[in-house]
Amino acid sequence: MQRIEIWDIYMINFGNRFILSVITFVIVLMVSAQDKKAQRQESKAYFKALNYVETDDYDKAIVAFKNIVSDSPAFVEAYLQLGLCYLNTNTGADSAIVVLQNGMGLLSANEQSQILGQDFFMALGKAYQVSLQPDSALLVYDELLSRLTEKDKGFKKEIELEMQNCENAKVFLANPIQLTITNLGEEVNSRYDDHSPLVNVYDDLLLFTSRRKGGKLPELVDGQYPEKVYYTERDTAAWEKAELLNVFFKNQEHESGLSLSADGNSLFIYRNDNEGKSIYVSYLENNEWTEPVKMPHPINSIASETHASISSDRSTLFFTSDREGGYGGIDIYMCKKDAYGRWGEARNLGPSVNTRFDEETSMIHPDGYTLYFASEGHNSMGRMDVFYTQMNADSTWSLPVNLGYPINTPDDDFFFLPTLDKSHAYYASARFNDNHGGSDIYRVEFDSAFEGELAVIEGQVSEDDLNKGSVRIMVTRMTDKRLIGDYRPDNNSGKYTMFLETGHEYAIEEMIETQKVGESMLNIESEMAYQTEKSVFSFEEIKMTPPLKRTIITLTLEEQNEAAVAAIEHEIQKIERAPYYTIQILALKRRPLFASLYLKGLDVDDIQVVKCKDGYSRYIYGAFPDYKAAKIRRNQILKLGKFEDSYVRRITEIDELRVE
Repeated sequence: MQRIEIWDIYMINFGNRFILSVITFVIVLMVSAQDKKAQRQESKAYFKALNYVETDDYDKAIVAFKNIVSDSPAFVEAYLQLGLCYLNTNTGADSAIVVLQNGMGLLSANEQSQILGQDFFMALGKAYQVSLQPDSALLVYDELLSRLTEKDKGFKKEIELEMQNCENAKVFLANPIQLTITNLGEEVNSRYDDHSPLVNVYDDLLLFTSRRKGGKLPELVDGQYPEKVYYTERDTAAWEKAELLNVFFKNQEHESGLSLSADGNSLFIYRNDNEGKSIYVSYLENNEWTEPVKMPHPINSIASETHASISSDRSTLFFTSDREGGYGGIDIYMCKKDAYGRWGEARNLGPSVNTRFDEETSMIHPDGYTLYFASEGHNSMGRMDVFYTQMNADSTWSLPVNLGYPINTPDDDFFFLPTLDKSHAYYASARFNDNHGGSDIYRVEFDSAFEGELAVIEGQVSEDDLNKGSVRIMVTRMTDKRLIGDYRPDNNSGKYTMFLETGHEYAIEEMIETQKVGESMLNIESEMAYQTEKSVFSFEEIKMTPPLKRTIITLTLEEQNEAAVAAIEHEIQKIERAPYYTIQILALKRRPLFASLYLKGLDVDDIQVVKCKDGYSRYIYGAFPDYKAAKIRRNQILKLGKFEDSYVRRITEIDELRVE
């Protein structure tokens, strides 16, 4: 992702006014009585410095403009450009303030009200904003407003917006978010720009984009190298040395990692190809990343598409585009797959999310309804801030929430990736003192109250089902009967990963295109929540049963009488607390994920889970005074059709195995 530079903003804001000031300066040089040779040298040095700016090489531009100011202390325009260059460095805002104030001091009161003076005021206000001095910035903007006329209505609106950003900044600075920000260190970061962190669900694989020197990559005019994707793995608490993931396109081309699917098998990539800015995707197959494939229409278009992330069920893509019909600038869109796996029409997220400014870096959380993005609009502190919004039950979106300071600042804040449990995130920034050069990748630790919201469940459909058509796993939350997942298994392995909120029961339906072929119920208990260690559960133990089939138990009169007698005796033994026999339903090395589902049909009050010394957990059912009563009940249980391995045994045997 290319950073929006302050130089670019001024060219946009002032348009021909800035160009006019340069032309005026050249004319003055031509008619000046100064030595013509000195004039030519000064002019040549000035435009050489501007060329450095054009190539984003601000370090060289700063040196060049400083030399001009030193040799020609009255050269006012050089002060302005030097200040703007400082604003484009990581920690140059304070230097920009000093330089801009010195330059303004060379202007008369009348000149300060002219175009060049207004440019100085605007740049100085920006410098105060970036240096976290909103009150000082407001004073500068107030002074600038007092110097404008009715002809400057558009410029006034721009200044008023910056003043509102200053007011927003004052609120966020007074109420900072409690967090810890840690640099990932030299194994990950370099002296070049490192950004766009992407992590897998286990938080032990990190992919990111870097402009570091590597392989046969050519050095570019700004002193950095083409963007490429790097990766590192974490061994216990430390990240290993980052390595180049792959060179998907030509060495001299930029290729930036946009997002990683929740299952870690799909990597979305940004590329500026022959048709413009486009989104590609590469798949992990046999531990190798495939040749990137360009996403189809209507995701890519003749406009610019700059970012994308896919929902955890792989059915919805959120992407950014400046195509016609939006609300202004770059907007966020969503596109869903139909029953046959084809992408449907792109839909704008609407005015609650998109503004007349740019919205970027949309990241959908694995929970399926929380979307993180960057925006210049809403209640921004200035330029791009990171926000989140949540999808409502009717598919509308809530008003975005600013993540606050210090995640956001009056500078550009783009790359923010929350992890599964939301207790921490990964973030790229260039403004901290411990950075290794350029932007670095940081780990952000939030309050632990965020932890423990989702359970991670892995499942797999059969190869036969994959061959029959497009397979979908439809997940409905029974609490509110809301469809919260339309999972698309991997076309090769049939695997899928679900991210379900704890404390709810879910109906799971397997569909092949529009036909239902299996169904099941899942109860996601609170203790199944994903924690910082790996806790991903398998869905393989509980098989989906064919739909619309009911198991009916028919008992003879004699069996009913026997059951009644057994029930009475069972109640008696519960009162006397002297049971001798029980029915062992199953014994497992680890607790089955969906025990309540597997044991459906039995009285849950009569089921006990006994942890045993041999490492097994035994599920026992009921307590009976004699062998016969237990056997009658077991025969009834067998008719449920799924407890063939159950058998009657003495409770004393279980007690001997029980872990105290």
